[in-house]
Amino acid sequence: MVVFSLGLVFQVSGQEPKIIEGAVSYISGQSIYVKFESTQGIENGDTLFMLKNEILTPALIVEHRSSISCLCKAVGENTFKVADQIVGKQKGAKNREVTKTQTEEQVEQDVNEQALVSLEKGTEKPSAAQNVAGRISLSSYSNFSNSTGDDVHRFRYTVSMKALNISDSKLSAETYISFSHKLNQWDLVQEDLSNALKIYSLALKYDFNESATLWAGRKINPKIANVGAVDGLQFQKQFNNFFAGAVVGSRPDFQNYGYNIDLLEYGAYVGQSQKVENGFVQTSLAFFEQRNSSNIDRRFTYFQHSNSFIKNVNIFSSFELDLYKLENGVAQNTVSLTSLYFSIRYRVSRRLSLFASFDTRKNVIYYETFKNYADEVLQLASRQGLRFRVNYRPINYLNIGINAGTRSRKEDPRPTKTLNSNVTYTRLPWINASLALSSNLMQTSYLDGQVYGARLSKDIVPGKLYSQFHYRFVNFNYVSSASNLKQNIGEVNFSYQFNKKLYLSVNLEATFQENENYNRVYLNLRRKF
Repeated sequence: MVVFSLGLVFQVSGQEPKIIEGAVSYISGQSIYVKFESTQGIENGDTLFMLKNEILTPALIVEHRSSISCLCKAVGENTFKVADQIVGKQKGAKNREVTKTQTEEQVEQDVNEQALVSLEKGTEKPSAAQNVAGRISLSSYSNFSNSTGDDVHRFRYTVSMKALNISDSKLSAETYISFSHKLNQWDLVQEDLSNALKIYSLALKYDFNESATLWAGRKINPKIANVGAVDGLQFQKQFNNFFAGAVVGSRPDFQNYGYNIDLLEYGAYVGQSQKVENGFVQTSLAFFEQRNSSNIDRRFTYFQHSNSFIKNVNIFSSFELDLYKLENGVAQNTVSLTSLYFSIRYRVSRRLSLFASFDTRKNVIYYETFKNYADEVLQLASRQGLRFRVNYRPINYLNIGINAGTRSRKEDPRPTKTLNSNVTYTRLPWINASLALSSNLMQTSYLDGQVYGARLSKDIVPGKLYSQFHYRFVNFNYVSSASNLKQNIGEVNFSYQFNKKLYLSVNLEATFQENENYNRVYLNLRRKF
């Protein structure tokens, strides 16, 4: 998988760093909120990490922090969901006990209240001054093969922006648009612009007052995130700790993510969101009807709940109930469970955390992806079912993780089982680098596979030049035939930070297998504004 990293992994400081664990607590547009027990020693501009294919890799850049939370932006094409584990590094943090008074003060300063609670006693009113921020990204992706001779060169341009209180008014805007095309295939763009242009977000917001908001355009509403993007109008009203909203519009086209007026949808939702002693509690319930060319396509209800009511415990759950089906041409109002997800994370101590989840949601559809075959197989094998994860840090700088999962469906000839482990040491002696070793064992309905890997990460020039070296061995044996696939995958990544706003990354990946070799080159230039 092509992975590029912007920012720095570990900067050398006079004091030894302390590794801390947190979790994604809230997602709003392109803003990711991460909650820690304490953010002491984390600064704006620092890099946070996540387990990706059981390897600790850069994932987020801190843009703003409070005493226990960080407001972040994603690195590269990483995606997140609530309760995902995030790892940070405290530079110069002192080991000390947190008193009750300090803990209460930290809760009061949690930045999640800005996203989860719009009216809170004792908090200041949000600023109405204009604030515009965004980024422009230019990327090229080339795939070379010695067997087919059909080389592919792809170019991608993206722009994302969030403009709050334009000209100090009540009007705000956000957008995230990408345009991509292949070399010598411009005719496909001319035939259908949606082959190249993908609008993931393009919306205007008007604040009638501090409690009433109207969105117009394409936007994913975090209160009903499972519904996906809506092309239309979204209105929300806050009543102290409660909220209610209504939505009318259409769904993006499922083939090209373009605008499709025939996919009409409308619905309403209610919920409650408030701060509690150990974090926050949020619950929402939505009712939706979706149509296809005036015919009812789906009628369902969606429930979502997340909380950190119990100290050191984060819970997230969601489910969908279909309320309508068409059987033999006859409409029936029935109730059937079509989607269920539940996760719980328990921080036993500063060194030990446990995580469990159960997932029956449908597989994710990627309109754009750079995953290689091995990564796709790993993701599909561990996407659904019952999963357990243990992370343990026996000593400073050493992290051990074990992830096990199982899934059994009626249509599968045999259950899917996975066992993944990783060991990461974040400060190797003499070279001051991070080393991660990983092992992925899987049994799916059609193959038995093993993927072993090692990744070395280091700041060559602290604050400027960051590097990664990654090797993986892939061994897939297909149960329906005597064939197997063995691959050696090598990857080198360099990223350079010219200044706080300009980044350049270069990623080289080579895959060697019998009679075939593949080489990938990924370049990315990103500019913030």
